[in-house]
Amino acid sequence: MVIEFLTQLHVVLKALVDFTARVDPAPARPTEWFPCSWACVTAFALKSYAPQDTPHASPVTSTKRQFQSRFDSRTMGIGSLFIVNNETESLCALKHWGATVGHVSVLEKVFASHRASVKHNLYADVLTTEGKQYCFHITRGEITYIATCETETEPLMVIEFLTQLHVVLKAYFTDVTESVLQEHHVTLYQLLDEMLDSGIPVNTHPGGLKVLVPPPNLLNRAQSVVFGHQGVLVSDQDPLKLLPLPWRSNNIKYASNEIYLDIIESIDATLDSEGRVLHSAIHGAIEVNSRLSGMPDVSLSLSNSHLIEEYSFHPSVRLSRFATDRVVSFVPADGTFTLMSYKVKAPQVKAETNSWQPKYIKQNAWQQGAVGGFNSPTTTQVPLPLYIRPQATFGSTQGRVSIVCGTKPAFEKPVESVTLEVRLPDRVTFADPSATHGLASYDDVGHSVRWMIDKFPVDKTPCLTVQVTLESYEASDLAKQGGKGSSGKAVPGEKNGRRVRLQELVDIHCNFSVSGVGVSGIKVETLQVRNEKYKPSQG
Repeated sequence: MVIEFLTQLHVVLKALVDFTARVDPAPARPTEWFPCSWACVTAFALKSYAPQDTPHASPVTSTKRQFQSRFDSRTMGIGSLFIVNNETESLCALKHWGATVGHVSVLEKVFASHRASVKHNLYADVLTTEGKQYCFHITRGEITYIATCETETEPLMVIEFLTQLHVVLKAYFTDVTESVLQEHHVTLYQLLDEMLDSGIPVNTHPGGLKVLVPPPNLLNRAQSVVFGHQGVLVSDQDPLKLLPLPWRSNNIKYASNEIYLDIIESIDATLDSEGRVLHSAIHGAIEVNSRLSGMPDVSLSLSNSHLIEEYSFHPSVRLSRFATDRVVSFVPADGTFTLMSYKVKAPQVKAETNSWQPKYIKQNAWQQGAVGGFNSPTTTQVPLPLYIRPQATFGSTQGRVSIVCGTKPAFEKPVESVTLEVRLPDRVTFADPSATHGLASYDDVGHSVRWMIDKFPVDKTPCLTVQVTLESYEASDLAKQGGKGSSGKAVPGEKNGRRVRLQELVDIHCNFSVSGVGVSGIKVETLQVRNEKYKPSQG
């Protein structure tokens, strides 16, 4: 039934587009510009049928009314949305599209799960389920976004919407805090009305939303006071003329036209206790800051683009062009956005000495790593610019952890913003960290030590020493049994009346940054801008 309905819907939309083209012979826009925006195509097809009984009716509003009458909001999509301050656990905003859900029970369940995750160092704050209700929640700073669904829904759609909602709010308000959201609550609810239709995301691009909902500024506040409409946007103009593309308006003007591209790559690696790389992977993203007037068409060519796999693009990118000649062709959104994200193909060991290799591939110093690794004997692992050497000893009530961290002399670029999070065993009741360089602090809730190093010193190697106080084995076993005495039953971990104790380990998570260095060798080769005449200059 669903497949037949989708087939008939495609036939109806195609007939409406053909009829609209005969009534209004406007140049058709390429369909590849709308890889996921079927609602925009439908609004374009129905623009000749907007109701004329209201003075401010728009095709988008007409389309929303027709879809609301045909689809029940309880079948799919987000039922309720909560924006909460996770520090005070106070509610900043809420909105319902389905049945009303009590926010008290939802917040208690989410924050109880969050506190349990922090206590056990298992951060799983993406999805929690209880009964027939699904809760999705992500945390950005002091704000936690919570979405509830009563029926089965695509999890990635909800998680991606919550992530994009924070991006939109940050583009509007710069700082997303409880006070800022309460100050601009009218703009916040306007954005939610435009971004969601019956709980289904329809428009999540900051550039397009800024045309429909103007960002708060001094002029808008003055107009709100004078005209008394409290910042509510009332316009009799066609949004489709203001927004030829969902992510870009047609009246953008800059005194100086500039576009900046940053390739940010990260290494995800797993090391053993001796510092050997067991497994590694390279992920990257291209961040764009566009300040171009008019409607430019940009073509981007990358060196070593054959190494890119598992890529995802901004909706503005033409997928067919990249699949044909590996050129990223797009009409950029205004402002800052992520053009694409990708994973770098792991380099393989040369099995044949006479194998052909393109001449334009340049060898990268980062790729000259040791051969071998965990479950990948033929893959070259990515070497790291620093080394970590931990040592840990735990007794019945006392213990000691020492970590030495430094940079390798083979890498000339300085390693900066190094952060080590040392997760201690559950038996730890108190820890006293001391570092020869940097700042070290202990979190008694998560049983972890945080060590921050801005820059490595030249004359010495930083060392962290942690003196820990442990709970006795008997008290720990009694706490795991709920405070009850021995009941004569077999306890997991016991064998022949003797308890087998596992070795207690220390888990270390390290983050660092190196500026001006490419990991994979993927670089910007050429950048061409068409459809607009700009004065070229090199920054």
